[in-house]
Amino acid sequence: MNEVLILNQEEVKEILHLEKAIELVEECYTEFNENKSVIYPAVRETVDEHEGIFGIKSSYLIDDKMMGLKAGGFWKNNMARNQKMNHQSTMVLFNAETGEPTCLLDANHITITRTAAAGAVAAKHLAKKDSQTVAIIGSGVQAKVQLSGLLHQFAIKKIYVYSQATEAAEQWVTELINQGISAENAKNAQEAVVNADIVVTTTPSYTPVIKTSWLKQGAHVNAIGSDTKGKNEVQMDKSIDKVVCDLWEQSSIMGELQHGFAKESLYAEIGEITGLVKKGRETDEEITMFDSTGISVQDMKVAAYVYKKAKKEGIGQIIKL
Repeated sequence: MNEVLILNQEEVKEILHLEKAIELVEECYTEFNENKSVIYPAVRETVDEHEGIFGIKSSYLIDDKMMGLKAGGFWKNNMARNQKMNHQSTMVLFNAETGEPTCLLDANHITITRTAAAGAVAAKHLAKKDSQTVAIIGSGVQAKVQLSGLLHQFAIKKIYVYSQATEAAEQWVTELINQGISAENAKNAQEAVVNADIVVTTTPSYTPVIKTSWLKQGAHVNAIGSDTKGKNEVQMDKSIDKVVCDLWEQSSIMGELQHGFAKESLYAEIGEITGLVKKGRETDEEITMFDSTGISVQDMKVAAYVYKKAKKEGIGQIIKL
């Protein structure tokens, strides 16, 4: 009879903090580039009758001898109709030697935190070291955690927020100001972007919300929102010096790079940069962009850490299958 550890969201939150996630995500990018992990093809499909998107991402961490999958997606009306998070995800971990399940855990916090960590890692290598201004397009959960990730890496002095959810954006800006952070609502996306050293897009949009022609010299873009066929946040109407993605096979199908971007124009996958195979930013004048679709080794690396720490500290509930 096999024992499986069950971890709920509060238990995962108790274990996983953003600082640790940043460290783990950078490691997992490098390990994947060094063939120390395997990513299996992702599934991403619409559930039209419930206005949802369902996906499965899975991978194998060779040294950890762990495999796993994350299943879930995005139901855009969850919050409005049910007061539940629009993003929903659950993970199952397996012993790679035997195929037996070892852990079932809520993955909502893992997804949020590892995505914020991905943005922080990309900006660390691709944004100017002295970046001081940030434009955030969007005002939801991911917008807020992306900013938290950047605040770990840079001495940010000014934040511009633009969101079609005007009330939410105004409330967030007020919260930032009350925390002693200089922030303001931009009248439109362009007003936010033209001033920014770092631009972050965090929307579920299927039509561009920013243009690369708006970017100032030396700017960096973290394109976070596009993770499904058809989504598109960035109109590339001006060439970018270095375009980087997490995984070409995903970005070219469900990320920003699905819209006619040629593989020959890709500078690197992020693991080549974190693994020091290629350089990140080399001058203060370069314009750079990171297309983040979210790869399964991010989830696995973080979930493996959570599982091992929970097991060591006696957190969670064990059931027998």
